[in-house]
Amino acid sequence: MLRFLNSLQQNKYLIKNMVVRDIRQRYSGSALGLLWFFIQPISMILIYTFVFSFVLKAKLGPEFGGLNFSVWLVSGLVPWMYFNEVIVRSTGSLIDNASLIKKTIFNTKWTVFSYLLTGLFTFIVFFLVVILLLIIFRVSVSWGILLIAPYLILLSVFMFGLSLALAALNVYLRDINQFLSVFLNVWFYLTPIVYPINIIPEKYRFFLEINPLYHFINNFRLIVLATGEMNVSSFLYMSCWAFISIFFGLKIFNKLKDGFADVL
Repeated sequence: MLRFLNSLQQNKYLIKNMVVRDIRQRYSGSALGLLWFFIQPISMILIYTFVFSFVLKAKLGPEFGGLNFSVWLVSGLVPWMYFNEVIVRSTGSLIDNASLIKKTIFNTKWTVFSYLLTGLFTFIVFFLVVILLLIIFRVSVSWGILLIAPYLILLSVFMFGLSLALAALNVYLRDINQFLSVFLNVWFYLTPIVYPINIIPEKYRFFLEINPLYHFINNFRLIVLATGEMNVSSFLYMSCWAFISIFFGLKIFNKLKDGFADVL
């Protein structure tokens, strides 16, 4: 961990330039430019809210204390969208930066890490929208909402490990990017994001509860909506998944990185 933080400190300007370059390239040539950085996440939230709240007229049961479904839905979508954006974009990060990797000597894992930071900026925009919705629907907002920080760190570590493995494998197996979009769609609906877990028969809930994203998203909801307390066993479970992900992600990345320049 100390080695990682030391390397991060040494490469902070490189990472900063990568993040700025990534954001500029994403929106270069468009009339609205960086405004799309805010328009895209907000429009996604509005679409999901409209479909589930107004078209399908989904509602929460009495056990949620009259909580508005739109607020509940968005509080689950925000961590998922952060996860989805980072995994999808970072998987292709090495291929997208092939010319830089072939011409420059640097630690290529920072390319993947820069995509995580870009996704984090999007998450902040999402999070501000959630707070705005809480205020609009008169859901109490307290300083306790800052307790999402340790969960956000664990989720980011989990994603970084997964991203390292996928980005490295994608250099050699280009089908991974195609497979990933299908897999993430399945993962989305296997995670209680647009539906509460209590609608699932109790005997089947175990299969959802072993899903690490369920714990990340559920605890995010509990803290943001102040509808529950921090679950220690769930936090430890997430910590284990974060450790497993970063351990194997680094192993796979370090095993394959020497051939990146040749294959790219």
